[in-house]
Amino acid sequence: MVSIGVQGGVYRQAACLQCPARPRMLCAGMTNELLPALGSIATDVRLDKGETLFYEGDDAKYVYNVKKGYVRLSRLGVDGRRQVMGFLTVGDYMGHTGKSQYAISAEALTDAEVCRFSRSDLESLLSQYPQLERQFHHMTAGLLDDMLDLLFTLGRKNAIERVASFLDNALDRQIQSDEPATQIWLPMTRADIADFLGLTLETVSRAFSRLRKEGIIDIEHAHTIHILQRARLIDIASGDG
Repeated sequence: MVSIGVQGGVYRQAACLQCPARPRMLCAGMTNELLPALGSIATDVRLDKGETLFYEGDDAKYVYNVKKGYVRLSRLGVDGRRQVMGFLTVGDYMGHTGKSQYAISAEALTDAEVCRFSRSDLESLLSQYPQLERQFHHMTAGLLDDMLDLLFTLGRKNAIERVASFLDNALDRQIQSDEPATQIWLPMTRADIADFLGLTLETVSRAFSRLRKEGIIDIEHAHTIHILQRARLIDIASGDG
């Protein structure tokens, strides 16, 4: 893990304006003129693939915004079984908690870069800039909505519906980032997907095979999926398949 440090002045302002995370999540709450205030409390941190940013149980001193790459959030049960809590990419926010320690671990699925903010510095900035505070509340409400959607998926959908929902959500995120609308790049393994959806590896593999057999997707290789029939994928995800 490499901490690059805080660059001040014109350099930092230009870097923030050009950052791919600029229009999303936390940074979206600041005007271009006020963005340097947020940048002034940020430290850039680079992660190699497989490197852990923080562990479950570490002191929760910082929050993070993803600038590049993919990060996996996970948690271990008392029996040692893993639950993947999410897959984050550019613009996503993590580390915010009401507790003194992190309840999850964060590991880079690819080479990644994040902005790190001290919790105390960010809380001070929120009190100074009402528009940033409003964006922060909007952002956390959106994260809660995402969690409720996941709970519904895990509680009410069968295996094929869960996998279809996962693929459709991944495609949605790419479209929002102006990336290809018919092809998904999945940096995570099938085991990661299984642990995220509460399924076994074998069940996830069978679901991918079924979607491929029915002509809904094509699998170029383990990490690249082509969506051939999105309407059909949505039908399956919603239980109409």
